[in-house]
Amino acid sequence: MEITFRGVRGSYPVAAPHSVRYGGNTSCIEVWAGDTCLIIDAGTGIRTLGKELIARDQRDIHLLISHTHWDHVQGFPHFAPQHDENAHIRIYSLAHADRALADIFRAQQQAPFHPVSIDNLEARIDFIDLQDAQSFRIGEVQITCHRLNHPSFTGGYRIEYGGKVLAYASDADIYGPNLLGDGMKNGAPELEQVRREHLQNSARDLAHRADLLICDTFFLPGEYQPDWGHSRPEDGVRLADEAQVQRLALFHHEPHRSDEEMEAIEERYRKEALCDLFASVEGMELSL
Repeated sequence: MEITFRGVRGSYPVAAPHSVRYGGNTSCIEVWAGDTCLIIDAGTGIRTLGKELIARDQRDIHLLISHTHWDHVQGFPHFAPQHDENAHIRIYSLAHADRALADIFRAQQQAPFHPVSIDNLEARIDFIDLQDAQSFRIGEVQITCHRLNHPSFTGGYRIEYGGKVLAYASDADIYGPNLLGDGMKNGAPELEQVRREHLQNSARDLAHRADLLICDTFFLPGEYQPDWGHSRPEDGVRLADEAQVQRLALFHHEPHRSDEEMEAIEERYRKEALCDLFASVEGMELSL
């Protein structure tokens, strides 16, 4: 697998001197598994990727959406392949209880928010709603989606190809005390504890012996808010240890976090991790 970090920020994009090195675009990961083009999340980082895919004449595209909070889908209206009549874009995401994925995307890409309706695009676009723990294949690629602890309906992905594993767990409060997703609270404390344990096990299943885990580490310890649905670097380190991960990428950086602060975070948590740890950088390329 060939992996490129196209956007690594959380919440909203930033264009400021403090973010020059690590980058200011929101979540987007480009993955090539042989000739299969996979994209994880459609934050603002997807815009330049789309232009490059057009230049490469790549028409078959699979887009895995973790959830539809705006920082993970706001780049899609500016994704150039949707205007290519020969392109086929398949968009996957964890199913909502009461709204289809296609309807959520239509709501973002219509007047008065955008001049071109998603129903009037030239490309063929298919929407696939996934269930918790569902596995499916795209050619020789095996993909599994597990629900994670974050507001709304949020899923992480495990991508397996050629004996290598990429795990993506963003956004998620992996070890937090509160159940945050729609429909997760059921009133009985003992049942809620079972649910929390299930969500933690889901994160471990996604990350199990992964060659690379890309993990939400939005908060520092003193900033942590238990109702936001985000984790800390120590949570990522703990998950990587429990799941026997080879490499851990800190991801979904807080938008005001400066390059100097990111360097300090990386240096601090490298000393605590049992695996190879690094802070993700926009434009970084890796091979698994």
